[in-house]
Amino acid sequence: MRSTSTLHALKSGAAWLACATPEQIDEFLGGLGDGALMALPWLFEFWALPHQLPPEGAWKTWVIMGGRGAGKTRAGAEWVRMQVEGARPLDAGRAKRVALPVVEVRI
Repeated sequence: MRSTSTLHALKSGAAWLACATPEQIDEFLGGLGDGALMALPWLFEFWALPHQLPPEGAWKTWVIMGGRGAGKTRAGAEWVRMQVEGARPLDAGRAKRVALPVVEVRI
C-alpha cells in the first residue's frame, strides 16, 4: 500500500493530483489499498493548502494570519484532532487534553 504521507513534502497532495496526468492518477489510486482509498477523502494533510499545515520542528506558538475563508479555523481544528486522534487512521494521538486559547484581532 502506498502511503499518502510521502506527499507531505509536496505540501499539497490535492495540488499534485490536479496537475497529474490521468495515467499518474490511475497509478496513484491503484496503488492504494481499499482502506487507504476509502480514507483519502478525509485525510486533511492530503487536501490542505500549504499554509494550513502546521510548521515542522519543535514550536510552541503557531500564528495563522489570513483573511476570510483562508482556512484558519479548519487548520486549527484539524491540528487539535491530530493531537488527540492521530494524523492518520490507526495512528495514536499525542494528547488526551487540549487547551486552545484563541485570540482574534480586528483591525
